[in-house]
Amino acid sequence: MNKPLSEAAWAHQQAEQQHGKSGLQLLGHGLEAYARRMLLAERAEQRLDIQTYIFEDGHSTRRMLLAMMAAAERGVKVRLLLDDLSVGHQQGRLAQLDSHPNIEVRLFNPVRWGRRFTVTRLLSLALNVRRLHRRMHNKLWITDAAYAIWGGRNLSDFYFSAETDNSFIDLDVLGVGGNIVHALSASFEAYWRHRLAVPLKAFIASGPNAWHKLKQELEERCAAPSTAGERFDEGVEDLRGDSRDALLERLTWAHGRVLYDSPEAAAVEGPPPEKLRMSSRFAQELESVEHSLVIAAGYFIPDGIDRLDIHALLARGVKLTVITNALESTDVPLVHGGYGPWRVPLLAKGVKLYEIRHRSRTRPRLDARLRSRSRLKLSRPNSYALHAKTYALDYDRLMIGSFNFDPRSVWWNCELGVVIESEALNKELRGINAVSTLPEFSYRLKLIKGKLRWSSISRKGKFRHYHSERGNLWRRCQALVGRIPLIKRLL
Repeated sequence: MNKPLSEAAWAHQQAEQQHGKSGLQLLGHGLEAYARRMLLAERAEQRLDIQTYIFEDGHSTRRMLLAMMAAAERGVKVRLLLDDLSVGHQQGRLAQLDSHPNIEVRLFNPVRWGRRFTVTRLLSLALNVRRLHRRMHNKLWITDAAYAIWGGRNLSDFYFSAETDNSFIDLDVLGVGGNIVHALSASFEAYWRHRLAVPLKAFIASGPNAWHKLKQELEERCAAPSTAGERFDEGVEDLRGDSRDALLERLTWAHGRVLYDSPEAAAVEGPPPEKLRMSSRFAQELESVEHSLVIAAGYFIPDGIDRLDIHALLARGVKLTVITNALESTDVPLVHGGYGPWRVPLLAKGVKLYEIRHRSRTRPRLDARLRSRSRLKLSRPNSYALHAKTYALDYDRLMIGSFNFDPRSVWWNCELGVVIESEALNKELRGINAVSTLPEFSYRLKLIKGKLRWSSISRKGKFRHYHSERGNLWRRCQALVGRIPLIKRLL
């Protein structure tokens, strides 16, 4: 009897049969995006590579840490690359994880001194802001260089929608074999080996068996009754029984181009040169758009972003639709301040503009995380804020990744995006975006006699029109600060 193919060998075999294409599935629901990551960790045989901007304590990430240790116990080499900005007081826990002989944690562009206390850490950030505002915004989850997940989601409960069936907050892609997964693996290696990826051991280390204590602590916390935790566990169980044939039915096979900033872009003085930036390659994709472009981005500032020229698109007759956050829903009102002045000129040129509106949400146990291990936030999203970064290019291509349409994504963050050649996935993405533009989920902006008007449906099902945008005083003040030219350049 022939021995069954390993997971990696099976993925490569399927890709070879498709002439090097990758099998792709859009992951619109947060619970499925979480479950796919967990199953890839469970089935890893040699390597598990994880790269993320935010890794925040919560029900989902505690289970992910356990999955990493379980993989390491099977002999899998686990590499965890984190942007240092969100590590904060988690470094003790990460040092325990790093104590496992098969696990290594590295921090990208880390704070070099004052890491122990919040005050000294913030002081170090302030004194080194020219270097430390350059962040790694990429998100990757790769097993055995055969399967990959990438997109907009950070690793945090908020991004996995344990308390909602909403399907358009964020979007990831599962990739199986082929040229796309191969290129994504190469991008991870480029970052992992760069001098800005500093081993955590350079700052803090735990005893050789400290991971045992961490494992026990996490098992106890995950065993405690929790509605969110139960939903996460159920999501994994729902997918665990799927056969390879069931996965194949969900996949669309396509070629693609992986775009990413060189990690060296975060190391140079001032704006990085074009050869280091993915935005220059994305600009070439936009220049070839002939008919239609749909942008869904949590942060949208079409100003000061080099060759990404919205006006050139409109001048040649491209129909543009933009979906972004309203002031009342965004988690970064500063960015909204940079975007706000562009609404009138865009609408005047025929752009369709939608802003995701506030929707009341309850967060009973989902936010029962260790506050000291959470990142600092100027504003919390008080609704289901849009976080996806997607681009439907004409009707035959799309790009999904971490790239927002703003100066920060072009000049200051390291980003990643994959341009996919697929009419089927383009159509699916447009369908997802169409849901987000429904009046119960977003405001449709119009220009009436030169004045902005926001239209949506009230809770009672009646159309309502607003002549000023909604948002509390604190959000409005932040938005005003975001209009300052020096600040806007950094957003």
